[in-house]
Amino acid sequence: MRLYFFTVAFVLVVYISSSLGDRVDYTGHKVVRSRAANVVQLSYLRNLQNLDETLDFWSEPFHVGQPVDIHVTPANYDNLAHSLKSAGIQHHIKVEDLGRAIEEERTSIELRRELTKNQKAFDFENYHTYEEIVSYLENLALENPLVSVSSIGGTYENRSLTMATISTGSDPEKQVIVFECAVHAREWAAPSTCLWFINELATKYGSDSEITRLVDGFDWKITPVTNPDGYTYSWTTDRLWRKNRMPTGTCFGVDINRNFDTNFGGAGSSDVPCIDTYHGPNSFSEAESSAVRDVLIANRPRVKAAISIHTYSQLWMSPYGYTYDLPAEYDEMLRVMSIGVQALQNTYGTQYQYGNHADTIYIASGTTLDHAYTAEDILYAYLLELRDTGEFGFELPASQIMETAVETWNGIKAMALEIL
Repeated sequence: MRLYFFTVAFVLVVYISSSLGDRVDYTGHKVVRSRAANVVQLSYLRNLQNLDETLDFWSEPFHVGQPVDIHVTPANYDNLAHSLKSAGIQHHIKVEDLGRAIEEERTSIELRRELTKNQKAFDFENYHTYEEIVSYLENLALENPLVSVSSIGGTYENRSLTMATISTGSDPEKQVIVFECAVHAREWAAPSTCLWFINELATKYGSDSEITRLVDGFDWKITPVTNPDGYTYSWTTDRLWRKNRMPTGTCFGVDINRNFDTNFGGAGSSDVPCIDTYHGPNSFSEAESSAVRDVLIANRPRVKAAISIHTYSQLWMSPYGYTYDLPAEYDEMLRVMSIGVQALQNTYGTQYQYGNHADTIYIASGTTLDHAYTAEDILYAYLLELRDTGEFGFELPASQIMETAVETWNGIKAMALEIL
């Protein structure tokens, strides 16, 4: 979910290379981590983000002492290092060669595919293409009567937005929990985690007492990839792509998580089409955001919780994103959040911060989170940023997929049991 700020020239290079069928080459690109030691340095980093379009901020300069990750090209690293040093800001290199890391990730995926190619079971410990994910869901629906698969919309590139529902049957009074996962294309750990939710609910009903209670008590509606076009593009062309693939003049893509109606076009979103937080021409201009909205409307007023799954930063957040003001029900939001976070942390010791979005991560307008609360009156509207805190960032190793999924599911279970 972290913010990306590309120059128009860089985006055009991406566009040209993609039109030729080449992958975007990140060879020699670095990820630099810095921290502001005081408010003067924090202001300097904010100005650097706003004024230097050669830099790609993976995380916002938001709090004093908070790590700020900056993706920089080989040609611009020396200038960045000098600029930070002149301001007295220390930094170190988190990723020496982003291109090599991406290639190692691709090699690891292919190697595991080769090792497991004769297994019939779905491999939850590897990353999967959108086609593989949809195939898994369709097969699960054929095998398991609790599971049904539906299309909640279509994308610009004619992909179906596929949602899985886990339910014991038709009950017009039954409460619903809705998940929107991987609205940002590069966040591959999000769909992997949401697929695990589906598997746990579908396969442990009747044998696990907690899961049986949760499936008896809720209908679960989970969209593992809410941005199929962008997600596919992150596999084929640009591993670090964030938006959908809607043409926007000379550039491509709208940030779906800035395309909702609550404070649309406000702070934390951009009206520049080539920027990664471009909010689009108007709220719900995109098929993906409209589909999420329509799922919530179709299940009104049964939706008890609406959860948005992202990476990275290890955060659990509630409304609001667009203002520092707190919702009237914030104490209850915080209480339930704390229960979920404690269960998550108790699993493997992974530490999470939690609180309202604006204070915990940054200001953002037009988000799913705020729409669910303000437009649909869903009290338990949350956004989770999964592992890690920047060591690997968007390229979380496949070796951490299962731990991430298991700990997150434990947190979600604790939350759901509390509000049942």
